[in-house]
Amino acid sequence: MTEVPEHLLARSRERRAALGLGGGAAAEPSGGGAAAAPSSATPAAVARSAAPAPIAAAAPAVIEEAKPVPAYLTPAAARRRMPVWIMPVLAFLPFWGILYIGAFGSRDKAEALTGAALGAEVYRAQGCSACHGAGGEGGVGPALHGGEAVKTFPDVADHESWVKTGSAPFRGQPYGAEDREGGQRVATGGMPAFSSLSDEEVAAVVLYERDEL
Repeated sequence: MTEVPEHLLARSRERRAALGLGGGAAAEPSGGGAAAAPSSATPAAVARSAAPAPIAAAAPAVIEEAKPVPAYLTPAAARRRMPVWIMPVLAFLPFWGILYIGAFGSRDKAEALTGAALGAEVYRAQGCSACHGAGGEGGVGPALHGGEAVKTFPDVADHESWVKTGSAPFRGQPYGAEDREGGQRVATGGMPAFSSLSDEEVAAVVLYERDEL
């Protein structure tokens, strides 16, 4: 075997050291300066093995559609502002409520009328005073004051029946007590029937005509 010159061995060691393949005294052959077995890797192959692996092409980015942001996460400045006029209206609402209750709210009911007080109210409301006078002094209809109503109807039930029925069914006929001082009265048929009144109202107005007029 031909002996390799020393300067070629030194150059080979330098080259291997530069490529990171090891070198120095360990690279020399151990037996009597004999040349080491040549490496099968060429500098081009070494360069290819040392080159970085190619980077895989990145996948195309997927653009997601933006989702609406909930109202409670929206900044206050971005929300719709209240109209300027709403604040004075809100401030006035309590006063408006007080005025409304005072004008249209429920009020204490007046004390219910009974007896002669209710009779006086019915006497005026039903227009009895237009015929018999405001004080029962008489007019188109006969007088009621001074006990005249009791003289005509000694029985309270007959008086109440007369108020409910009216005088039309008895036109031209005498009515009331037969022994009445001055004789019985004769029905003219002008007194209307007050059948729309309740029994309580009839009793009250009869009481008023007999005891108050």
